[in-house]
Amino acid sequence: MNLRYAQRSEDTEQISLIQWAQHQTSRYPELKWLHHCPNGGSRNKQEAIKLKQMGVKAGVSDLCLPYPKGIYCGLYIEMKYGNNRQTDKQKEFLEDMAAAGHYAVTCYTMEDAVNVITEYLELPKNIEGEGLRGICREAGIKIGECCMGFPNNSIIKNGKIK
Repeated sequence: MNLRYAQRSEDTEQISLIQWAQHQTSRYPELKWLHHCPNGGSRNKQEAIKLKQMGVKAGVSDLCLPYPKGIYCGLYIEMKYGNNRQTDKQKEFLEDMAAAGHYAVTCYTMEDAVNVITEYLELPKNIEGEGLRGICREAGIKIGECCMGFPNNSIIKNGKIK
């Protein structure tokens, strides 16, 4: 998709974010595994049935970064744009992922998502099996420095919690 003349939308924000991530992999190697789960979009009935049989689930977030950082075991980002809102299934998925130990967030702009990803990737490495105190003790930092600045399962629009 040529973004030069495209009207801004959820799709263009996400495409811009992925392009940013591709350019940042030398700084943040984990970004090579930032991926989109193609659950949305319009499909013909046969394709929709096949994808459902293959495991596509309504509500799964748009983007996943499967790397543990700080106190979190991974990152899920739901992208929105303009006045779009989360569906009930998306809310349920984000709540469940936050409860399972992931950092879950909804971002309305590419810039908000870049800020979330950058902050997430700059958290100390998660030390598997050690728990919060072990992670922070090993990194020599305070417990609060192992957490994201916005509460888990926040909705961020233009740099602020909505």
